Amino acid sequence: MKLVFEGVTAGYAELPAVRDVTLTIAPGEFVALVGPNGSGKSTVLKTVYRALSPAAGRVLLDGADVWTANRRTIARRVAALGQEEHGGHDFTAREAVRLGRYPHLGGFDRLSAQDEEIVTAALHRTGCATLATRPLSTLSGGERQRVLLARALAQQPGLLVLDEPTNHLDPQHQISMLGLVAALGVTVIAALHTLDLAAQHATTIVALKDGRIAAAGPPEAVLTPRVFREVFAVDGTLVPDPVDGRPRVLLRGLDR
Repeated sequence: MKLVFEGVTAGYAELPAVRDVTLTIAPGEFVALVGPNGSGKSTVLKTVYRALSPAAGRVLLDGADVWTANRRTIARRVAALGQEEHGGHDFTAREAVRLGRYPHLGGFDRLSAQDEEIVTAALHRTGCATLATRPLSTLSGGERQRVLLARALAQQPGLLVLDEPTNHLDPQHQISMLGLVAALGVTVIAALHTLDLAAQHATTIVALKDGRIAAAGPPEAVLTPRVFREVFAVDGTLVPDPVDGRPRVLLRGLDR
């Protein structure tokens, strides 16, 4: 699905957190939003999954304004994993993942055998099959995060919106989660704190500073010494991974 931001300004009260964000994301592209705390990453994402209405501008999904389109239609096409989601701790993992199917059901429909197969597949793909019968309240933060990703996959969206999806995950699951997301073939927009993970997995990186886009493009074009210094206040270098050639990030404190 194609996602377009047209001059989006959004925030809280009278203080905008993002200003005049204009960006086009092609179908199947994996875009990583990066930037220091308070740069506006989460705010941009909230305008996509209808958690925060833009004060100005539009967010378009395949040409339709997400804020004027039918809510149910958007729910079927967009799956979001936010920073503060807990998924309902009284649910088992499987019950939580089943929620991903509900946008596709009628008001009185029950999950079909096919829906249950989709739920099972999502649990397996995220490594959560062994957690299926466990209440979410008994899971670690990382396990819950993987279950919530499974819920998003069960929704079978055309657009996946992820806000710090690797929070609480150990290195193994950080790498496997982003590798899985990158291989889905759907459009992805994700806020990521770890520049190295963004460089390895995203096709496009958008660097935000003070609510505005400071740089956007492939990792090699965005993660430059200038951007490292001006946006992140560090010295940094992009180098090829000696095993697979993918870009990797090395960071150092600024020499003063």
